[in-house]
Amino acid sequence: MIYVIGSINTDISLEVERIPKKGETLIADGCQTGLGGKGANQAVAIARLAQRYDDGRKAVKLIGQVGKDAFGAELVSKLDSYGVDTEYVRRVNRGTGVAVFASSGKDKRAFVYSGANLGLSKSDVDEALCSAKSTDTLLCQLEVPTYIIGYALRKAHSLGMTTILNPAPAKELPPDFYPNIDIIIANESETQTLTDINPKDWINCHEAMAEFHRRGVRYVVLTLGEDGATFSDNGSLVGQIPAREVCVTDTAAAGDAFVGALALTYPHIGMYSFKEAALFAAKAASITVSRRGGVDSIPSFKEVSALYYSEIK
Repeated sequence: MIYVIGSINTDISLEVERIPKKGETLIADGCQTGLGGKGANQAVAIARLAQRYDDGRKAVKLIGQVGKDAFGAELVSKLDSYGVDTEYVRRVNRGTGVAVFASSGKDKRAFVYSGANLGLSKSDVDEALCSAKSTDTLLCQLEVPTYIIGYALRKAHSLGMTTILNPAPAKELPPDFYPNIDIIIANESETQTLTDINPKDWINCHEAMAEFHRRGVRYVVLTLGEDGATFSDNGSLVGQIPAREVCVTDTAAAGDAFVGALALTYPHIGMYSFKEAALFAAKAASITVSRRGGVDSIPSFKEVSALYYSEIK
């Protein structure tokens, strides 16, 4: 079982001709609403990729909070429909988190109301992990209170679970976080914020990964957009994954597809080594960017497997 602790939001995306000036009102050309939040997105990515199971089993439990409002009820219903176990998604007397995005070409602006996401407590973590096993995984991001994530990582690590951190949004972390992280998956800006090293080339990527290892992280994956990814398992295995040539349509869910795919395949699917899981995750992300939309653009396990085995020599 994979436990995901993180944010659950209603996303509102506006398409505008240009970003308005101060005090100006513009009419949007388009509007989309849907499920969002890093926690929810990555839980859905795992659920969609795990749909190869035919016996009704759920692969992922989400730990989070939504409000006792219409937004909250709708989001829980959507999560259920995707196959996410919502037993530990609490309805609380606080507004559901909302993210509003305005985009004009490559110029994108975002406003986030965290709302119920800020109410997660240690007792929520304790209750959710009370029956967790050492063969399970905990996946975290940083859109809920940092001290709760730190507590969850320590608890999961003490239980022998595999722990994964996707440090988004980027913020500095206390030193005691790192020894409780088995796998860290960070993009370029997150890597620079955490290590003060810009992974602009292979040498800098290697230095950044080595810095994460010095802090106590066993496995490191740096996602580099159009430059692919790099990975390391504390020096015995270091490698690069080139970006696959694909017509990019929408990058919105690419990172969450990558994280979800890696969390699902390593170590849960024994046939994949860490390197192979990273390669599988890169294939999942490459399919995702070729499609328009958020979590609905994330492919199935069957689709990713077909691409993986057709391209791996």
